[in-house]
Amino acid sequence: MYSVLMLRMNIYIPEDLNKKLYFIARSKKKAKAEVVREALAIGLRTIQPKSKTAQALITLAKKAQQIPTKGKVPKDFIRNLDYYTWGGEKRE
Repeated sequence: MYSVLMLRMNIYIPEDLNKKLYFIARSKKKAKAEVVREALAIGLRTIQPKSKTAQALITLAKKAQQIPTKGKVPKDFIRNLDYYTWGGEKRE
């Protein structure tokens, strides 16, 4: 079950694909929409997998969100940027 906002989408599919979808959904005891979502998620990962570069940028963006910018910013923040950002060694 998805816990995110669902958007409605209408698509046209050939009759034979609809029959396959129907039989797969019945055999798995799932709704056709759920089978379509699963197949779409797998298919999109197959045709456009995340590159290592893209994953590195996502990781960097998540780490950047952890950098304190409001409230109490440590006085040694600039000197110990690696420590506060990546958990490296703290300089004295």
